[in-house]
Order: sequence, then C-alpha cells, then structure tokens
Amino acid sequence: MADEAVELCVAGQRCRVVTTADPEELKELAAMVEEKLEAILSPGRPVTTQAMLLAAVALANDVREERDRTTAVADKAKGHLQTMLARVDETLAESETRTAAPTVEKGRTRKGRSKKGRGLKKQES
Repeated sequence: MADEAVELCVAGQRCRVVTTADPEELKELAAMVEEKLEAILSPGRPVTTQAMLLAAVALANDVREERDRTTAVADKAKGHLQTMLARVDETLAESETRTAAPTVEKGRTRKGRSKKGRGLKKQES
C-alpha cells in the first residue's frame, strides 16, 4: 500500500498524517480517542493538553488491561491443553502396554492358544 495523506480530527483539532495504514481504521482510532476525551471531560469544558494526556493514559491503561486478560486466557488454555495432552499420552501408553504384552489367563493367551505347544492340543491316550 502506498503512502496516503489522511486527515484526522480529535477534540476539534485537525491533523494531517501520511501513512500506509488503512485511512478508515485510523479514523476509527481517532474516534476512540474522541470518545475517551468525552468520557473524561465535563460537557462544555475546553480540551487541554492535560485532558489529551489523561485520555492517552486512560487508553494505554485499557490496552494493558486487555493484554492482561488475553495473557490470562492464553495461560489458562495452555494449562488445559497440557492436561489433555498428558491424558492422551497416558492413554496411549496404557494401550501400547496392553497390546505389547498379551494377557495370560489359566494357561492360555488372550487369543485362546495354549502357552505350551503353540496352539497344538495335547493328545490323550
């Protein structure tokens, strides 16, 4: 995307910026700053440098809180995934153990063959 001049307006002040960012997205962000200023200032009060700084700090705090929430969700999901993987590994290990060593019951393997004689029946006289 080529550099493009975009005019933004915050607190009645117009600012022209040259950017490669999406102009509509920048305008949405400027509107968010405007909303934060309106939330901070009493109606009819002029926008001062101090008010702009306060809005910037409030927005930075919003970003940090959202980052913390995102990190907490990611950590929780990672913990759940690790638990699930451990259970899968445990189940696979149990399955491999059962498959590798046939169960012996009363002189016969699981497939019904005699342990001695490899499936041959003893002839009685």
